[in-house]
Amino acid sequence: MGSSRPGVRRPIHAGSWYEDDPDILRAELRQMLGAEFAEGATPDPGLKAVISPHAGLRYSGSVAACVFARLDVSKLSRVVLLGPSHHARLEGCAIPGPEVAAYRTPLGDLPLDQETLAALRESKEFSHLPMHVDEAEHSVEMQLPFLAELLLHGPKRPSVGLVPMLVGQVNAQSEARYGKLLAPLLQQEGTLFVISSDFCHWGAQFGYTRVGSTSLARTYREGPHPDNARIEGLDREGMALIEQQDAEGFRKYLQREGNTICGRHPILVLLEALSTCQSSPVAVDFVKYAQSSALPGMPPPRTASVSYACALCR
Repeated sequence: MGSSRPGVRRPIHAGSWYEDDPDILRAELRQMLGAEFAEGATPDPGLKAVISPHAGLRYSGSVAACVFARLDVSKLSRVVLLGPSHHARLEGCAIPGPEVAAYRTPLGDLPLDQETLAALRESKEFSHLPMHVDEAEHSVEMQLPFLAELLLHGPKRPSVGLVPMLVGQVNAQSEARYGKLLAPLLQQEGTLFVISSDFCHWGAQFGYTRVGSTSLARTYREGPHPDNARIEGLDREGMALIEQQDAEGFRKYLQREGNTICGRHPILVLLEALSTCQSSPVAVDFVKYAQSSALPGMPPPRTASVSYACALCR
């Protein structure tokens, strides 16, 4: 990956969560994207935002590919990434400082949109994201391999700047405030929002073993895990509220069910931003869903499961 230098965020999770060899990584990404193209995926110039998972590439890459295969990169000038902070306690939303010039990937460096980041800092609403916290977090980094493949190695190579941010400790009021602050960006031509989130983390290791109702489970496919269908029913209830852009309903669902959706706050910031865009409404549609415990080749016993879902906002 080469030596690091000040001002470049290193791809710390390369070599473990995804390949650090550029040729192998590109082959894997092309295979995943190619599978979507073969099923009819085409660039969507109306795409405003996507929800994408952030597990290791072997687990959730095929789900993420479903939305990245639909990016019309020729129209892009800015990608705003919102991910949860899994480990560090951050106040509000945090963004990199002006000393950070780019995010490195095994496929090349992705530059940051310094002008937009400077404007966000000027608002005084965004805290500083320390480099060591940024590098330790995987939620934004796991979106970068697909972006690097499409932006740096695709047939069309536009000049695109990243606006990465981690969403930390927020409540409903601050989610609404950040949504209102970010809504003008969401409405700008050439801007794509990428919301990073996995869905249900089920199992004793996650401290969550609740499942959806039996009646909901009958609607969904069975899998090798005894509760695959019930977990899917639980996730689908939340996904339906997101599609309805019902932020308050989604909050009540999370409080009632306790579903361990790690990107709940980034999702709610997006929903709040969409609520201010009434003059140009955006539809939200989930297009693919999978569970780690149902993936081929996963060895038994399958005592835990993580769900992956992706959505298109257009």
